[in-house]
Amino acid sequence: MADVSASTPGESAVSLAEFHAFIDDALPSMRQMGIAAEHLERDLAVIRFTFDEAWIRPGGKIVSGPVLMALADLAVYAAIFTRAGVVPLAVTNELKMNFLRPAIGRDVLARGRLMKLGRRVAFGTVELFEEPEPDRLVAHATCSYVMPDAEPTT
Repeated sequence: MADVSASTPGESAVSLAEFHAFIDDALPSMRQMGIAAEHLERDLAVIRFTFDEAWIRPGGKIVSGPVLMALADLAVYAAIFTRAGVVPLAVTNELKMNFLRPAIGRDVLARGRLMKLGRRVAFGTVELFEEPEPDRLVAHATCSYVMPDAEPTT
């Protein structure tokens, strides 16, 4: 695992370009779903789902729950990278999602905040909202990740 003190306050340990290159290689389904990072800074990631009717649930232009969950999960994953650098083997341990109102026919942004980065567990929160209304949440999530063991030294 990368040194968690590698970045200075406010500065992300990974650039948007580095993050997108990793996601394009390791998780191409995110791009296929129209999900991409917009902003990274230390302990914060903003991830966008570009509205596409291919990802709506039956009965209208409501963005499906699985898409919102993928968006929230990626927001915490990205927030971990802002502090620890690229950590491919960090895996979701728990994701709890509260759906507050439907996201209907607009892009959805997820603002993920890393609340704790420990040796074994990372924990973050996510606020999801439709653009352009950042104070009108469509969902809120909490997510924990299990961090990989440090690579053995030789």
